[in-house]
Amino acid sequence: MDRALAIKIFYFVVALFSMSVVALMLQNPYDHTLEDGDIKVANMQADGVVSYDINATDTYAKFISSSVIAYDDYNKFINPDITFIQKDTHNINANEAIYKDDNITFIGDVKYLNLVTNLRYNSSEILYGSAEKILLSNYPFELIQNRDKILGNSVIYELDSNHITAKGVKGWFYR
Repeated sequence: MDRALAIKIFYFVVALFSMSVVALMLQNPYDHTLEDGDIKVANMQADGVVSYDINATDTYAKFISSSVIAYDDYNKFINPDITFIQKDTHNINANEAIYKDDNITFIGDVKYLNLVTNLRYNSSEILYGSAEKILLSNYPFELIQNRDKILGNSVIYELDSNHITAKGVKGWFYR
């Protein structure tokens, strides 16, 4: 009797194993439908980029980036350092930047400096609107000029006129 019970248990285990193998064979673990837009493939990547925005008589900007990745609808800059020459000379750098639709969004430890007035502007994200020539941020920011300091929630800075519009501000001014 013990021998017959052992054979029945053995056949039961073999049958269970066979059914699980058949069930696994019917599944396709590599079948995954990808939705449009799930994957972005870069068209080009360049490292150590230096570029100038110029016309016949003037230089408008100098772009330096450790890496640029070009996609179909936007470009991504790693460690960008950009100098704009408008009415004054402006420098801005960040951890990365996205150039899309004639706007540049600087992301991660963004630092702006007006090289003429010595105005410094720090935030976690700043958008540069090239058509309007403005810097704007809807994130907490810090403006510093000489020893004066302003903290706030959102800001618009017009580069040509040096006009600042800010919300939720606290300031410390020294004379």
